[in-house]
Amino acid sequence: MTQSYRRKPVVAKRVLSQAFDLVGATTLGGLNALGSFVKKLGVDRELRRRFRGAKAPWATWHLDVTLRTLLDTSFAGLDRLYHFEDLESDPLLCAQFGVDRLCDVKTLYRDLQRFEDPALLHSLHDLMRGVVTQALRGSKRVVLEIDSTVETLFGDQEGAEIGPNPHKPGRPSYHPLLARDRLSDLLVHHMLRPGDTGSASDIKSFLHRTLDIVEYNGTCRREILARLDSGFESDDVLSLLERRQVGYVLKMRATYDVAHYAACSGGWRNVEIEGEGEVQVLSFSWQRPAWSQPRRVVAVRKREMDNMQGRLFDDAGWFYSLYVTNLDWSPEDVARFYDKRADVERTICELKHDLAIGNVPSASFAANAADLALKVLARNLLVLYRDRGLGLRSRVRVATIRRRYLLIAGRVVRHASRFLLRLASNSPLQPLFSSS
Repeated sequence: MTQSYRRKPVVAKRVLSQAFDLVGATTLGGLNALGSFVKKLGVDRELRRRFRGAKAPWATWHLDVTLRTLLDTSFAGLDRLYHFEDLESDPLLCAQFGVDRLCDVKTLYRDLQRFEDPALLHSLHDLMRGVVTQALRGSKRVVLEIDSTVETLFGDQEGAEIGPNPHKPGRPSYHPLLARDRLSDLLVHHMLRPGDTGSASDIKSFLHRTLDIVEYNGTCRREILARLDSGFESDDVLSLLERRQVGYVLKMRATYDVAHYAACSGGWRNVEIEGEGEVQVLSFSWQRPAWSQPRRVVAVRKREMDNMQGRLFDDAGWFYSLYVTNLDWSPEDVARFYDKRADVERTICELKHDLAIGNVPSASFAANAADLALKVLARNLLVLYRDRGLGLRSRVRVATIRRRYLLIAGRVVRHASRFLLRLASNSPLQPLFSSS
């Protein structure tokens, strides 16, 4: 007799009855495990040590508490500060801070204004430096990627000036400068600048500060490599990197003199680069009029047969890229090393879309600089949580961490006179923290 496998047919989607009687529910269940990780890093302790005395002793909300709250808003993915009203009564956050309701959003705005005091902003940057230094302890090499980006603004903020803005020409903006370590994926240093500054404005002081942060690993000097785009090409930058013993690859502006020299030179060598067609490389010594000395230049050209706009240097269909370097690597290795720099755009995309650095909260430049610093710190903490807390092998972006491991439904209950966070048994955190 044949067994019947008939089953109940699938019905159309049902709409269930609903009742608003669930007490203690939160959508941020993953913030509990993240908060434990951040506490173990010593961030809460450092916030208390550095900022507890910034407000009057009788203040209800001390500055270190509001800064920790602002970190939570970045973890939760709030695009704008006034959206914090949605979290003021979140049961998990209220239980963590031991209050019935979090501070008013106006308190957050006022506390950001306090960073017009340069000492407070300097202390916040020092805290970030401590997190990076601790995370990089023991590493023998860093690969620095220096880049800038444009934050388009739509208000009357201090420092919002009209400058280079490829996406919104003519709009005022900020022009922050960023330094990332490619190996750890951490943002080592950053600087908020007005929108009318060029890419290389303040680059010398920025580089000195960045190198001071990463130069030593606690016992000895690290090997430091750096890659920068053509916006930073100047004799001052190259000389600084050489004095600080940094191995660099910097993309050159393809001005006519050096490009014509490369195109007319012999000695081109065919190489294979994955994903590319016909590629040739050449290495030679060159000195620009503004340079203090000759330097090694690596030229790479790729066949570009279909170019409707014509060709500037030759008619053979070559597209040229030029790099200046103090490394003695083969020309193809120099080109491959620089090509990996494109990954820094992923970090900039994270900052803009996942942490909303372009949505500035204040008309004060210093307050916006503090807001940027907190969002950069939040990203670094999420990167460390991804790599060390969650043990993920792939470098997923901040939005993925938030969706999978932070925005988890839970319920805060009282159990044995203590708060207990109940999470679903199929939560992705369950296998990672089942023993906690």
